[in-house]
Amino acid sequence: MPEPDFTEVEEFSTNAYMNPSEATNDPTSLADAAGTPSLQERIRSLNLAQGSPSQTPPASRHGKKHEIDLKMVRRALDLLQKSQSLQTRQTGVEYVGSNISAFPLDALGAVWAAADDAFRQDASLALRHLGFALIDSSLLHTGLGLAERMKLFRMIIVPIEPLGMDKQIQALKAITKQGKDLEPFGRSLVVYLSAQIDPVHKASVDARKRLKSDRADGYTKACATTMRKALIGLLSLTEAVLRSHPDAIDGHELNVIVHDVLKILQTTSSQKDMKGALSIIQAVIAASHIPEESLNVCVEVLGAISVSIDDLQDMAHDCLQKLLASKDKSKVLSLLTDTAFSATQGPENPNVKGAMAMVVELVRVDEDDRLPRIAVAQLYDTLFDRTKSSATAEYWRNWLCLFGKLLVVPSFIEHILLRDEWDNVVERMIDAISLDNAEVQPERTILHSYPSVPTSFPSPYQSKKPDLSNLLPATKEYLNHIVGALGNIWPRMTDEAHWMVFQLFFFLRDILTVELQTVLVSGILELGNLFNNWNNCLSQLATKFILTPGADIKTRSLVLASIGENLPQPTLENYRSRFRVVVLPMLDNMRWHEEDDLHFINGLAHLAASYALIAEPHDFDHLLQLLRLMSSAVSRILVDSPRLYDDQDEAARNLVSVALVRLFLQCLTTCAISTSSIYAALIEVVRSRELAPCIRLPALRLLTRLRCDIYHAIYVTPNADSLGLAAAVARTEASKVRLSVYQTQGDRSNLHDDQSGNRVGRSSTISHSASRASTQSAGRQDAEIRAQPPQWLYPGLPGLPEDPPETPSLLVNQYTPGAPKETTLRLSDWLAEVIRMLQTPDDWEIYSYVLVHLPSQLSNPTLFCTAVPHIKLLRNVIVSQLMNGTFRTPPVNTGVKKGDVAFCLYNTLIMLLGYPDENFSSHEQDDLVRIILDGISSWDRVAKVCIQGLGICCHVIPASVAKFLVPILQKMSQIITQTHLAMDVLEFLAGLARLPEVYARLREDELRTVFAICVRYLEHSRDQRTKLRTGAVLEATHANNRSSGISGDSGAPSESSNIFEVQKDLPQYIFALAYHVLTIWFLSIRLEDRPKHVGWITSNLASRDDQGNDVLEEQSQVTLDMMHRTAYLDLGETIPCEGFSPSDGRVFKKSWLLGLSIVTVETASGNGLTHLVKRQASGTTYALYLQNTAPLPPHHVRGPTDLNRSLQGAESRINVFPNHVFLQLTSTIAPTPSPMEAICLPDDEATRRAIAAFDRNDTVDGYKVGVIYVGDHQATEAEILANFGHTEAFELLLEGLGTKVELKGAIFNTQGLDREYDTDGTHTYAWRDRITEIVFHVPSLMPTDEKSDPMFVKKKSHIGNDFVNIIFNDSGLPFKFDTFPSQFNYVNIVITPESPLERKNPEVIPPSVESNPYPQKQLYFTIQTQSHPSFPNISPAASYKLLPLRHVAALARQIALNASVFSNVWANREGGEHVSSWRNRLREIKKLRARFANSGTSASDRYPGAKGSKSYVEGDSFIGSVVMGGLAEDDGILSCLDFSRWAGPNPPLE
Repeated sequence: MPEPDFTEVEEFSTNAYMNPSEATNDPTSLADAAGTPSLQERIRSLNLAQGSPSQTPPASRHGKKHEIDLKMVRRALDLLQKSQSLQTRQTGVEYVGSNISAFPLDALGAVWAAADDAFRQDASLALRHLGFALIDSSLLHTGLGLAERMKLFRMIIVPIEPLGMDKQIQALKAITKQGKDLEPFGRSLVVYLSAQIDPVHKASVDARKRLKSDRADGYTKACATTMRKALIGLLSLTEAVLRSHPDAIDGHELNVIVHDVLKILQTTSSQKDMKGALSIIQAVIAASHIPEESLNVCVEVLGAISVSIDDLQDMAHDCLQKLLASKDKSKVLSLLTDTAFSATQGPENPNVKGAMAMVVELVRVDEDDRLPRIAVAQLYDTLFDRTKSSATAEYWRNWLCLFGKLLVVPSFIEHILLRDEWDNVVERMIDAISLDNAEVQPERTILHSYPSVPTSFPSPYQSKKPDLSNLLPATKEYLNHIVGALGNIWPRMTDEAHWMVFQLFFFLRDILTVELQTVLVSGILELGNLFNNWNNCLSQLATKFILTPGADIKTRSLVLASIGENLPQPTLENYRSRFRVVVLPMLDNMRWHEEDDLHFINGLAHLAASYALIAEPHDFDHLLQLLRLMSSAVSRILVDSPRLYDDQDEAARNLVSVALVRLFLQCLTTCAISTSSIYAALIEVVRSRELAPCIRLPALRLLTRLRCDIYHAIYVTPNADSLGLAAAVARTEASKVRLSVYQTQGDRSNLHDDQSGNRVGRSSTISHSASRASTQSAGRQDAEIRAQPPQWLYPGLPGLPEDPPETPSLLVNQYTPGAPKETTLRLSDWLAEVIRMLQTPDDWEIYSYVLVHLPSQLSNPTLFCTAVPHIKLLRNVIVSQLMNGTFRTPPVNTGVKKGDVAFCLYNTLIMLLGYPDENFSSHEQDDLVRIILDGISSWDRVAKVCIQGLGICCHVIPASVAKFLVPILQKMSQIITQTHLAMDVLEFLAGLARLPEVYARLREDELRTVFAICVRYLEHSRDQRTKLRTGAVLEATHANNRSSGISGDSGAPSESSNIFEVQKDLPQYIFALAYHVLTIWFLSIRLEDRPKHVGWITSNLASRDDQGNDVLEEQSQVTLDMMHRTAYLDLGETIPCEGFSPSDGRVFKKSWLLGLSIVTVETASGNGLTHLVKRQASGTTYALYLQNTAPLPPHHVRGPTDLNRSLQGAESRINVFPNHVFLQLTSTIAPTPSPMEAICLPDDEATRRAIAAFDRNDTVDGYKVGVIYVGDHQATEAEILANFGHTEAFELLLEGLGTKVELKGAIFNTQGLDREYDTDGTHTYAWRDRITEIVFHVPSLMPTDEKSDPMFVKKKSHIGNDFVNIIFNDSGLPFKFDTFPSQFNYVNIVITPESPLERKNPEVIPPSVESNPYPQKQLYFTIQTQSHPSFPNISPAASYKLLPLRHVAALARQIALNASVFSNVWANREGGEHVSSWRNRLREIKKLRARFANSGTSASDRYPGAKGSKSYVEGDSFIGSVVMGGLAEDDGILSCLDFSRWAGPNPPLE
């Protein structure tokens, strides 16, 4: 790129461009002709030498400070010498900058002189940058005067190459403080700026052009970037100067600046440049005015920008408004009008377009607006000036465009209506049309006077209609706009005006848009009162526009809409007359095989459906037949033109069947016979495989949403509740995105790759050959839909075209024996069609929809109570297909695997578990358990749902599970390595352990399998927790749970929003759950078999620390403690003994720490009766001990103690101390080593408080769970908590959950419920086993006082603090998780009756109720967990399950227990892990040991010893010898024999 011409700038750097007052003969100028002085001379010129009387420094610089300043200056000058390297000089500049405040002002001149080569035009770019850096540093000096500022200004403006221009502009901004301070170079700066705008702009444009060339190199790119920054900076500085110092600019510079800026606006394509230029125009207008010679260009440019550049239109419009408010407003207004009616430029020109927009705005302005207002009358006369008839085509196009814009201005509309000169209006428009296209020469006879009343359609023209096809597209657009505006004011026109404008409409009808053709039809309808027989006229319209071949499809649709929507008097008789005269003949004469537009057929379907509701019964069936014909026509169009209608036209593809669905919904509450007929038609649509899937889907959507209540009344649910399964087959919006990626990659893949997705395990019975056969049979369908997008998604279009009735139908019922077929629906017909679709290959869209939505419908077993054979067949078909692998293989391009289909089928199968088991043989039940078991290892993603299904089977068909329990446990042990299933396996085992009827036949080795599973998961949990403690990244727990293809998650109700938090807490939950399961199962074993398992369990409880040593963690210790207490005992819990009697003598009490237990011995000294209390981590044992003392023989000689006792009374006699009993039960004379010695606890208040605190820890883990009844149509917290009663089914649920207990005087932990005053009710329900206890908070059992507690705070205080709530949802509405807002509610277990119990109108009872085979009460319920968004799925009911009432409570309790365990883990995640009750008790024991051990050391680490004995730390080696049947230290046998040390002294007698 050639160097830009900086001649003017170079000249400007001398005094030539300076005012005389600004010129100076400064002796320190940069370019001294005599040459550059030496460094010593520059230093001397500072006059800083010591001893010079004329150079005495000021008082502030005496002494050492003066020397420091001198050193700074010398150092700076030394670093800046020209002989130094560029890097060293850069250091000098930085040095100056960092010490600028300490530099004397007169020293700066020397510094500048030292670096004067950096300010020369021929200096290198790096050197110039050094100079600018020095200038920036110098500007920080607070003492700069005018002379110094002028000198710096001269340094800055020395010409520089393009790459340095932006630095130069930045320096100018710095020295002027962004244009605010121009002293003393104001005029010089203005001259500089005006001289630089144009050349800098040209240089920037050239640089950009070079940048776009193929030879652009790094220099070119850098130059383009620099010049762009320089131009923007130059424009912003100019704007700032104009705003801050408008007086500094004279007329010449102003002309130059405005001219150059407008040139930029006209030529540049950069919006940043344009914005900078517009800012200058704004500043010029605000400070002065636009020069007259530039005003015309300025107005045109501003107008063009205001309508063509969105980001700048506000700035341009603001400039125009300010011009119109200035003294030049008359000139500006004239320029705008002239431009709007330009005879040389058309309305597409931005200048003309902008002028028109401004003219229209000025017509709109108010009277008191500061802008000038254009008189409407004057503008109207200008528009309709007949002298312009021979104007140019451009003029008339401008005329049409402006006239259309004005027709939306209220003041102009009022004026044109007032003038009422419509013949002139129409004539001017025809003039415009004629000159736009020479071929359009309409005869004037087209305009007729207002006609008399006709009897048929009028003919609006006499001659042949001119050809309008050659009009310019823009002209057609303007005419459409005008016609649209005239249509808006049509109602306000006179009748004669109507006729004149209507003729214009008819003249232009072929070029009008669909919307404006509506105006034409509306015009005919407005004139309808002129016709004698309106229905006949509509029939003629139908014949002309609908039945005539080749008619414009848009016009046909408009006429069709007019027929359906316009009725003068909407009475039933008028509707039926319209139907008979117009609608039915039109539909009967349609040639369906020739129709090829979906939208039009949909319109006909909508019309037919709207009239079907009022048709006579014999016509209704005829209309249904016509709708079937329309469905076939639509399907034919989709097959012939599959790509013509994309996924955005779904409504166009299925509106015919949607019409049937809409009819069904509307007839459901009005006509039973019609509903039954439509139901049959919908099944026929689904059955007709020749119909396109998009036509069958709406019918399928309705049929899968059919439900019935307990009285068999049919209703339609708006929510299919199938989002989770939809994700499994890639039918969610998230999976749709992944699907597009998969399809792109799939086009390059082999379409014959194995897509079965099966993973055969050792117990699998799936046939590979059958899978391959299924794959081959589906190949044709795969190829057919390869390029088609999914036709249904979640969330997508609404499942139903309108909201269904809110209540069950009082007219339409499910078919039951004895009920009339005409008014009932046979659901067995629908179920038979479902079975057929599963058995024979169907379109994937249809098949996948059935897969996803069938389980939801099956959750309403009352709906199919009379279709028992079909239910059995459905279950057997699914079992057979899963067993043989013969179910449908997904198309290749969907990304869905065959295992995903299996996943859906298993969900259906598990839903069928809830159906009456008496309908199935034991062999069928066994097959069901077998196939669920096989699914664990047969298909990806199915293992989890199968394990959960087995948990349901344990409750529903326990006998079949018992037969397969051994293979089930073996399968569980085989999948231990799949750690993502750990939670499900352990939850299954936890539930199984509480069902003894299932596991009663297990042998010893089979039970050990359960313990092995627990131990393996404990090891995994320890590993994961170790990784978290060490900062390692935890792998996702579902890493092995392959989401095949694009299926993603199975769609649980809640997904974690913080995956790391969930991963961090899952190991804690698995850890706690594994110990929980191990404990339950140990206690579930027969007493005689428990000792056989102790050794194996104990050997696997230990873990290894970082040094590789075996250690027992706290939970292992309490588990061992539990086995220690229960391995030989199954009597249950003990209670404290009754007190002593006076005859027993004085009572002495003493306690010891014996290992990890507290032993308390309370002995009656008279007869030795002893109460023993042994407190351990897992429980407390109370026992009695009494020595069977023999009477003294006659020959026994009494000793001194015997004599003393004989002299004392029975109450004061002392025969035994507790120490004796403790010694007798715990030791012999064998030496006891120090680590094993007991610790005698002092009998003081501190010890008593410690033991009392220990006893306050429950011996079981206690949990609280809310059980909430939600009544009919209750949705808010207040409505629900106001309940003080509930239904029989809810009462049965409570009885199944636990036992009803009285609160007053309760001796167990009531979890916050009042035990004294019945403030929380008199009773509640609770449940307890050997290790856990659940107290249920039941609000409907609590007192309800709406007056004193309208917000039910007392009830909320319990429910709001429960981690887990069981919701009995009898409302008939979906239950929302946030109904009870609380930070502690983590899990809701929602139990919902499968059908509503009460009818909304109990007075109307359908006749089918009498033949109802089921009793009139709720028998079946769905159960589903709702979790906090941050929770993972921790329940087999994460997706809803169906169960009979007798099994719901047990499953709900088990889910609540597991959820409570996890919630405790989750709630303590911030402060540490959750500590169970047993571990708390263990810690209390260790605290006591720590307190009473010798030397103040922790008893968990050290053990007490006698004087001179050694204290041991855990892990130390003990060296001793076996002596007297005991163990003694080698150097301390005597101390080991002194049992009195740890047996303690006798209790005090006082």
